[in-house]
Order: sequence, then C-alpha cells, then structure tokens
Amino acid sequence: MTIDTLLIPTDGSNPAESAARRGFVLAAQCDASVRVLSVADSSVATGAGYAGDSPSIRNRLRERATNRATSLRDEATERGLEATAATREGIPAKEIVAYANEHDIDTIAIGTSGRGGVARAVIGSVADKVVRTAPVPVLTITPDAAAGDGEPTVDSILLPTDGSDTAMTAARRGLEFATDLQATVHLLSVTDHGRDGVLSTLSGDDREGSDDRREAVADAVEALTAEARSHGLETVAEVRDGDPATEIVDYAESATVDLIAMGTAGRGGFERYLLGSVTDKVVRTASIPVMTTRANEPGADGE
Repeated sequence: MTIDTLLIPTDGSNPAESAARRGFVLAAQCDASVRVLSVADSSVATGAGYAGDSPSIRNRLRERATNRATSLRDEATERGLEATAATREGIPAKEIVAYANEHDIDTIAIGTSGRGGVARAVIGSVADKVVRTAPVPVLTITPDAAAGDGEPTVDSILLPTDGSDTAMTAARRGLEFATDLQATVHLLSVTDHGRDGVLSTLSGDDREGSDDRREAVADAVEALTAEARSHGLETVAEVRDGDPATEIVDYAESATVDLIAMGTAGRGGFERYLLGSVTDKVVRTASIPVMTTRANEPGADGE
C-alpha cells in the first residue's frame, strides 16, 4: 500500500488542525501530495435559532470553510508539499467520503476528539462515519496522538490480528505500508476469554472449539511473521491474554510504536459488534495514530 495522495479534512477545530499537521509529516515521509478539504455543514444553515436568511448563512459558512482549507494548504506548501485546497457544502462525513471516491484518494487523515466530551459528539461522530464508510484506509488522530514531541515519522507499525479475514486483510495492507516505509513490524494477538465465552454460548461450541481458535490465531501470526520477514522487515511477534482493545493500546505505548494498523468490519452486523467495537475503542484511546481498513474496501483483498 503506497500513499501518493493524502486527504486531510478540517473543520477549523484544534483537534482537526493538529491532526492535519501530523498528516503533513506522514505526507512528507511518503512523498505524497496533500488535498485539504473543508466542508460547509449544510445542517447548520438550515438549523433553528440562527439570525438571517439561509443563503446568507450558507455564504458565510462556505467563506469560513474556504479560509480554513486555504490556510492549511498554504502551510503544507510552506513545508515543501504539493498541496491543493477544496471546499464543499453538505453533510461533512458524506462529503469527505464522496471527495475521496471522486479524486482517487489513497488515504484519509482525520482528527477525532478521542475519549469523550461535547467535542466528541461533533468531531468524533464525523470521524466515526468516515471510518465506517470510506473507500480507502483512514488514519485517525486523537489530540494525544497529535501532541507528541516534535514531528515523529512512522518507523514502526503495530498490526493486531485475531485471525479473522478482516483482521488478516488489514494486517497485509499494513505490511505493504510497512514495506514502503521500511518500518519495523509488531504483530500482536490477544486471547480474549470474554469473547470466547460469548462465541461458545452463541454457537454451542466447547473448550475444544476455543483451543482451535487460539491455534488458528497462532498460525495467522506465524504466517504474517513469515511474510514480513520475506520483505526484509524487522519483526516482533507477541501473544497476550486480556481485553483486546486495552492490550493493543498498552502494547503500543510500552513498545513505543508509531502507528497502529487494523481492520474494522464497517457498516454493521455481528462482526462489527466484535471486531468493530475493538477498533472503535482503540481509535478513541490510542496515543498514536490508528489506520483502519474496512473489509470491503476496493482492493482490500489484494486486487
């Protein structure tokens, strides 16, 4: 997975602007061009409690959006990046995804407010929707991830896997990215006894079934390790017990990893409940950027 074009949406908030600057660093490392997008939120113009007519409100919102996008584009240009600015009007998450579709974007880098609070309801909800619906990998960046010392490059990547097709697809995309950057790869599998209990109850499976799943996960880690080393990448592999999201975040911090790359099941369904909930927790709590890949992304199967 090579990043040639990086889309950076902004709404002018501190989390969005900080995330954009972290995106600039990644773009420079990948020698990628940057497209800065700001969406004038049409729902604001039609909302109650605003003085003035709707057209005048729309014009002001669009003008502010244009100024935000232009300002960040100029900053990217000053950093030596090839950058353009664009403004659209509509529902932010939908417009971001539509823009990525229309312009052959490789990756979207977007800020999220992270753990909670009022800002989470606004900024976080946009990032959530983009993660679940985007046609390309999405790099989410919390304020903690954006506030690291200096402007760190991506020299190590954590690839968690539970052996599922979605997780393996994301891990292989992560391996491609690591190969492009010649980054160290950390492979992590977490044995979730709570999940085993849920699956056993639903399927009538027994202890033997749980053991089979653990063996399958171990085989998956071994296969990914072999693939990483075949690309000449330094590789570290570990298996842990516990809550997957907690262990993934803890491992990333203890091993001083630069980025987490993992899968999400996307729009819904039972797999979303299991895998998606883990990814969602990691995205909200990780102190480093998280790159998510949907199972049904075009090309996610390696084509």
